[in-house]
Amino acid sequence: MRLSFLIIIIFSISCLGFSQQVHKGSVIKDRQFLIDKKELTASDSLGNFVSIRPHTINGTLRNYFVELYENLDFTNRIEIETKGDTDILKTFLYNGKSYVFLKEKNGKTISLILNSIDIKTKKISSQLLYSVSKEEDSSIFKALKNNFFIDLDIASEITLSFPVLNNKVNHVIVKIFSKDLQLKSTFTISPNASKSYKNIKFLTTMRFDDKIYTLFQVNNSEDDNFYELIKTSNNKTQSLKIQIPSKSYELINSKIKNNHFIISGIFSNVKKGGYKGFTYYNIDLNTFTLNSSKQSLFQNKKAETYFSGFFKDNRSIDIKDIFINDALETYIVGQFYIKKRQSLPVGMPIASFSFSGFAGYITINPISTSYKVFDDLLIGKIKANGSLEWDNLLQLRQTEKITSKSNKRDSSTFTFFANEQINILINGFIEEKKGRLFVKQDKRPNKTNFYNITVNPYGGISQNIIFSNANSETIFRAENSIKSNNIIHILGQGNMRKQLLMLKF
Repeated sequence: MRLSFLIIIIFSISCLGFSQQVHKGSVIKDRQFLIDKKELTASDSLGNFVSIRPHTINGTLRNYFVELYENLDFTNRIEIETKGDTDILKTFLYNGKSYVFLKEKNGKTISLILNSIDIKTKKISSQLLYSVSKEEDSSIFKALKNNFFIDLDIASEITLSFPVLNNKVNHVIVKIFSKDLQLKSTFTISPNASKSYKNIKFLTTMRFDDKIYTLFQVNNSEDDNFYELIKTSNNKTQSLKIQIPSKSYELINSKIKNNHFIISGIFSNVKKGGYKGFTYYNIDLNTFTLNSSKQSLFQNKKAETYFSGFFKDNRSIDIKDIFINDALETYIVGQFYIKKRQSLPVGMPIASFSFSGFAGYITINPISTSYKVFDDLLIGKIKANGSLEWDNLLQLRQTEKITSKSNKRDSSTFTFFANEQINILINGFIEEKKGRLFVKQDKRPNKTNFYNITVNPYGGISQNIIFSNANSETIFRAENSIKSNNIIHILGQGNMRKQLLMLKF
């Protein structure tokens, strides 16, 4: 009787629908939208939304536009000039202003700049955050060439950080700015391990409760690998060594929740692939001690056998997200992908030809670019004590055949945590066969839907149609989603048309 009652409860919870409001702005028609499709978007918890549209010519940024919206409808566009070789690194809304974080390279000088546009007054201002020349410091100049590690974190204050290799020692430079962008303090944070730079890997920097936490991974040998977490406060540092089990290779992510620094992901005993299960570390930031650490083998037989001889050639997995609830239960989401390559013919034409009335040319210096096509998801839930509660495999197959380069289809996903469950946004047509979900892609919008796939606290998976794409003039790509508290914005685009979607959960 108790078992039947438990099954009914679990089934009821797994079948609960989700509550959301769907709002769409007006469809906007504008030929200027053809300039570049690579918008960066930002929103805030008040419902404000902006789009940053770069204007590139032959791969080079030539100014950018700040496009403003009100009540989901486009209002006006402001053009901002750029100088030299410029990259847009990040955009965000903060205190009623739209900010654009830029890197400018002029000759042998690299500058990090923060432009701002007041949403109400439309006043434009610019602030230099950092600048360095190659002659001044070649190691920092070299470090800033890599956009991936330049991070700007927005909280009560603004934190700029980036890792640097100097004399084969890996360290991180952190700069704290006030709300009005005045520099307050600068820190240089290094691991205590005095090893070769090849054995030290920078992982992340986070700021919490006016303290800076920097995470490194130090690999000495197969039997001596550890994470080093460094706490910096008031020019004082404290280091915590977190031992990794012998002969383990871990793919992790990290997050701070309720004064706990959580490191979690999957582990293997070989360098690539062959993952065996989940790994978990819980550091109490109040005492700066390791509360618990544990490696758990996969419970789900599908997950257990998924990695056996499966990782070949260009297939891999990312630890896409980790989510932590107030009870310090951790949800890990890993997404599999296939890396595909595409050659772009750029350069000067060296020969021309014609065929059936069409003219063409052959170019030199082709550029080969790569992109990821995502499919299946691995999801696990870990208790606060570090033990694995359940794991599940969401096999969203038949997406790897789609290159996602068309405005009319979308194989990407966006994962978030709301209503105590995992939510996964995705476009396509879903068929359920033998307990597996098959996501089929189709360029005809009337054949596809915009879904929210939910994974409840017990690991149950259900599909929910948010709306059909049949009457949509644009496709709202899941990967373009941005979330602020319980509000999600997606800027859809296609056929010289744009439309803003807002979901409230």
